[in-house]
Amino acid sequence: MITERANAAIPHVQWREIAQAFTRPTLAEVAQRGCAAGVRGRLQAAGLPVPDGLSLAQVLDQALNGLRQHYRCEYVYKSTITNRIVFGRHSPRTASLHVELPVGRSIVDLAVYNGHSTAYEIKTELDSHRRLVSQTPDYLRAFERVIVVTHPQLIERYLTVLDERVGVMTLSASGSLTEVRAPFADTDRLDPSVLFRLLRSAEYRAALEAHFGPQPKLANGRQFQHFFHLWQTLPVAEAHRITKEALRARTTDQDTVAWVRQLPASWRVLGYATPLSGVQRQRLLKALS
Repeated sequence: MITERANAAIPHVQWREIAQAFTRPTLAEVAQRGCAAGVRGRLQAAGLPVPDGLSLAQVLDQALNGLRQHYRCEYVYKSTITNRIVFGRHSPRTASLHVELPVGRSIVDLAVYNGHSTAYEIKTELDSHRRLVSQTPDYLRAFERVIVVTHPQLIERYLTVLDERVGVMTLSASGSLTEVRAPFADTDRLDPSVLFRLLRSAEYRAALEAHFGPQPKLANGRQFQHFFHLWQTLPVAEAHRITKEALRARTTDQDTVAWVRQLPASWRVLGYATPLSGVQRQRLLKALS
């Protein structure tokens, strides 16, 4: 096993290179080729011990543990939130996870939909807080709860610069999440037009036909305007309910839940973020074992 002590004793490990093992292209490569050799080779070249007796899944979990200790990049935060919130506090059967979801003019790092809608924006020790000026207004129009997750040493900075409605959470060196300030949960501030643009056409059509009855088939451009007009007549609470249920349904189906549960904890985020065919999923699982 690659222990924390062993990692600490290897000063030449290139942690930025190690972090590349936790990207969509890397997962997609393994899924397409069904082979772990490329990833193992790159991890070894970056200075990480990769014993022959360990599966790729075990190596990845150990590599992420090393990143947690030595290079707390954004992925470390994403993985911790996924495992502590979706697979810990909740369940992947009831809580839906969305990675890098476009919201207005911004892209939220993680969005969780269960009985609530929650945005998690990550600000690591390597990040600037400046973009929050434009990001948080977008998120407050789309989510019932908005939370910034950061390093414990940056608490005061974010308590000062953030809108008071935004919660603050920290990620400790041991991997625990601590709520410093609770988010102000509110649906009245939500913007139906922002919520509408989170939905796929099949989702808003099904929801609005259930509400208003069958609608005419129109060309794409006219269809969008037609359904958008209907959507704007809904109460905000109803628009939020529809959006929440649609986004929740996307990743809580039986196949998706079974798939992400088979992945090592270190690659669960990528499992949600990377579209793969059934054949590619099986190739990936075989390569990980």
